[in-house]
Amino acid sequence: MKKFAYIGCLGFLAVITTEFGVIGILPQIAEHYQISIDKAGYLLSAFALIIALTGPFMTLLMSGFDRKKVMFAAIFMFLITGVVSSFSPPFWLLMLVRILPAFLQPVYIASALSVAVSNADKKHSNELMGIVFSGVALAMVTTVPFATWLSSVWSWESSFIVQSVVSVIALAGIYFLLPPMPVKEKKSYGSQLKILAQPTFIISTLMNFFMITAWFSTYSYFADYLNKAKGMDSTMISYMLFLFGIIGVFSNWISGKMLNKI
Repeated sequence: MKKFAYIGCLGFLAVITTEFGVIGILPQIAEHYQISIDKAGYLLSAFALIIALTGPFMTLLMSGFDRKKVMFAAIFMFLITGVVSSFSPPFWLLMLVRILPAFLQPVYIASALSVAVSNADKKHSNELMGIVFSGVALAMVTTVPFATWLSSVWSWESSFIVQSVVSVIALAGIYFLLPPMPVKEKKSYGSQLKILAQPTFIISTLMNFFMITAWFSTYSYFADYLNKAKGMDSTMISYMLFLFGIIGVFSNWISGKMLNKI
C-alpha cells in the first residue's frame, strides 16, 4: 500500500529535518554558547558517529518488535530532541538530546522500508522504497532551509520548534494511520549476524562510511564558510540550502531513472 510508504516518508521528513536542520544554525549556536565552530560541529559529527557505530546492532536488536511501535518510539525521540533544544539548554544537554535519537535513526529507516513493502508485489518494491526515501529530498527543499530562514528572522531556537512540529505531524500519521504490525516470523540473531561477515556488506559499509564522513565534514563548516568567507547572512544561507536541496531532488530523480535501466 502506498499509504504506508507515504507515512514512512513523513517520518523520514522529521528525521532529516532534525538531523540536517542544525547545519544552517551552527554559527549561531557557536556564538550563543561561546564555543568554536569545531565544537558546535560535534552536534553533527556525534550524531553521525553514533549511527555508524550502533546502526547494524540496534537494527538487529529491534528486529523482533512491532514495527509501528518502533517507528513511533523513534520519532518520539526526535520530538524530545526538538522540544528540549528549543529551550537553549546547557551545551552538554543539547549534545545529549542530539545523540539519543541517533541510536534509533537506522532502526526507523529499516522499519519504514519494511512496512512500505510489506504488502506489495516485488515489482513495486523499488517504487515504494523510493517514496520513503523521498522524505530526504523533501526535507532538503522545505523544512531544512525554512528552519534556517526562521532562525535568521527570530532566533536559532525557532529552528528546533520547526523540527518539533514536523515530528508531531509524523507521530500523528504513524499513530492514527498505521495499523499494528507485529513481526510474524522472527529470525534468530545468529542468522542475522552472518550478514555482517558477507563481503558485499563489508564493501558497501566501507564505501558508505567514507562517503558519509565526507558529507558531515562538509556540513559542519558549510554555514560558517558561507558566512565568513562569502559574507552571507543567515537568510542567504537558507537560500543556499534550498538550492542544495533542489539539486538533490533533481539528482535523485536522475539516479532513479538510471537505476531502472541497469
